[in-house]
Amino acid sequence: MDDAERPAHKPPSPFLSLPSTSVGKWSARLLLLSLVLALLNSFVVMPVTEQRTSLELAQAVFNFAAWLCVASAGTSGLFALVVKRERSWAVVLSVVILALTVGLMVTDLIIPA
Repeated sequence: MDDAERPAHKPPSPFLSLPSTSVGKWSARLLLLSLVLALLNSFVVMPVTEQRTSLELAQAVFNFAAWLCVASAGTSGLFALVVKRERSWAVVLSVVILALTVGLMVTDLIIPA
C-alpha cells in the first residue's frame, strides 16, 4: 500500500486546539490570569475584607483588576476571532465570559437590586 492509497489523516478540529495566533495566545493567558484572580478574590481577599472592613478599598481595587483582565481577554479574543480567524476553545470562552460579565453589569444597571 503506497501513500496514495492510504486514507488521509483528518486534522484535529481547530476548536479543540490551543490558540495559534499571538492575539489568541494573549487572550488565553489573560483569561487564565482572570480566573486565578477570581479564585484569589474568593478564597483570600474576600474573607480578609469581611473581617477587616477598613480593607474595602483593597477589595474594590482587586475586583477592578480582575474585571480589567476579563475585559482585556474578551476584547483581544474578539479581535482574534474576527480579524485573525482564530477558532480555539480558549478564545471563544474568553469572549463568552466577557459577554456574560457585560450582560450582568447592564442588567444590574437596568434592574437595580
